[in-house]
Amino acid sequence: MLDTLKSIVDKIPGAKAAVLMGLDGYTVEKYVGDDSLGDIEQVSTEFIEMIKVARALDLGTVSDITVKAERGTLLARFLSEGYFAVVLMTETGNFGKGRWVLRTAANELLAAL
Repeated sequence: MLDTLKSIVDKIPGAKAAVLMGLDGYTVEKYVGDDSLGDIEQVSTEFIEMIKVARALDLGTVSDITVKAERGTLLARFLSEGYFAVVLMTETGNFGKGRWVLRTAANELLAAL
């Protein structure tokens, strides 16, 4: 699984780290190539609250959440009812490729659980 997370980071220009988490808030695995943008693990737990909001509003199943900011981007891909992956990228990171890489790696990450 660590190899898959590393591969995700390596394939996305500007990616710094990736994490696989459970909706219980526990980290399954993480890969950090560069921690200059902060702690991906701590920040990723906040996506759990966004899922709760989507459920409270009866919006249906959440597949992706993106946070674009001045200094970076967080991409979250929900893999199942219980797990999600997050990639942290610089502001110059390739957003479109990041979404594609996360989507195509989803089955590999799920199979490793």
